[in-house]
Amino acid sequence: MTETNRSEINKLCSRCIRQCKQLDSIVMLDCPRFQPRPFKSEKLKFEQMDLFDKG
Repeated sequence: MTETNRSEINKLCSRCIRQCKQLDSIVMLDCPRFQPRPFKSEKLKFEQMDLFDKG
């Protein structure tokens, strides 16, 4: 599920650091492997910073 859109990931899984993400269509009440992220953020952003001005 590496190519899955972040909007299609289950809410519980989106708050976890593990790679075993489940789809949003799956109803999960609890996960035995849940490891919360050590920081709080709404969504992960993996955009590379621009080093040079595009002009």
